Amino acid sequence: MASKEAPAEEGAVNSDVKVKKALVQKAVRALKQVVEKRSANQNPLFNEATETLTLHFALAKIPEKLGHPAVIPLPHPLYTDKSEVCFLSKTPQKTYKELLLQKHPVPGLTKVIGVEKLRRRYTHSTEKRALADSFDLFLCDKRVFKSMRELLGSAFFKQKLKFPVPVLLKDKAPDPTVDIRKAIAGTIFKLAFGPCVGVRFGRCGMSEEELAANASAVIAHSIKLLSKYGLLVQSIGMQATNSMALPVWKRPTPPGETVNLKKWREQQASSAASDTGASGVSDSEITGSEIISDAGETLSTFSDTDREIETGGETMSEIDTAGETQSELDSEADGEITKEDLPLVQGLKKKKRRREGTDVPAEPKKKAAKATKKAKAA
Repeated sequence: MASKEAPAEEGAVNSDVKVKKALVQKAVRALKQVVEKRSANQNPLFNEATETLTLHFALAKIPEKLGHPAVIPLPHPLYTDKSEVCFLSKTPQKTYKELLLQKHPVPGLTKVIGVEKLRRRYTHSTEKRALADSFDLFLCDKRVFKSMRELLGSAFFKQKLKFPVPVLLKDKAPDPTVDIRKAIAGTIFKLAFGPCVGVRFGRCGMSEEELAANASAVIAHSIKLLSKYGLLVQSIGMQATNSMALPVWKRPTPPGETVNLKKWREQQASSAASDTGASGVSDSEITGSEIISDAGETLSTFSDTDREIETGGETMSEIDTAGETQSELDSEADGEITKEDLPLVQGLKKKKRRREGTDVPAEPKKKAAKATKKAKAA
C-alpha cells in the first residue's frame, strides 16, 4: 500500500517537499508518550493540555525581509471558548469595545484595549509582562500593527513570544468579526531573522488524529508561504515543549555554501558599524578564529600575506632582531646601575643593619647622598 504524502505545489521552490503522513503520525505518537510520562507525577493543574507541539522548518538561507504574521487555518483549533483573547484596537476604545463585546461578541474574546490606554497604562516592562501572561492570544487592528512593537516591547516580541496578530476589522460590514474568528481558529506563521521558522499546531491534550491533521495542514500552508518568499526548506522537525525535536523530513545537503550564522552576524555588525561610522572589524578578526570561504575551505583569519602587509613586508622575527633590545639600550645608558644600587638590595641591607643595631642615622645618610650627587656632577 502506497504511503500518503502531503502534496506540494508544482513549480514552486519547495515543490519536492513531500512529507509522509505515516511519519507525522509516528512523531505525534512518540511525543505524546514522552509528555504523558513526564507529566505523570506533576500537579494535575499543569496537565498535558498545557504542553504544545510545534513544527520547525529549517531554511537554506536567512530571510532578508520579514512579512506580516499570517494565519494558517487548522482543522482542530488551538483555542476554544475557554481561552482568553485580547484585542488591541484603535482610538476611541469605547467604540470598539461596544462593537466586539456587545454588538458582535466573539467566543473567547474577553478584553479590548485601545492604543492610547495601552500607551498610558502599560509603560514598565513588569506591567507588559503581566499583560502578556493574562491572555492566551493577542489580536490587533491591522491599522495599528506598525506601532505594536514600540508599545509592547521585548516583553511580547522576545520574552513571551506573544506578538499580536494583525486582523482586518471592517467596522461597517454586517459581520466585522470574520477575520477575528479566523485568527482564533488558526495558528500563526511568522518569519524571523534566523534560519528556522516555528509554527505551533496543537496541544498534547488533543488526540493523535487531531494533531496529525493539524500538522499536515500546517506543513502544506507553510511550504506555500515559504515558497512565496523564495525560501528553500532544508528540513522539518516536530517538537513538544522542552523536549527533543523529531525529524519528519530532510533534504539532501546541496552543494556549495551552507548557512553560516557567525558569518551572517559579522556581516550585519559590519554593515551596522559602517552606518554609524564605527569600525567594521568582525569578531573573527578580533579573536583570531576561523571563517569559511565561499569554496568551503577553511582559511586562517591572519594569513601569511596579512602578516606581511601589517609589518610592511617583514616578518615579526625580522622586526624583533632589527630593533634593539631593552638590555642593549640599558647598557648604553649613562651611569650603569650596579647591583648594590637596586632599591630591593638597599632595602634588605637596611633591614639587616636595623636588626644588628648598626643602622646609620638619617642626617649622615642625607649628607652621604649629597656627596654622591656632587661626585657624579663633577
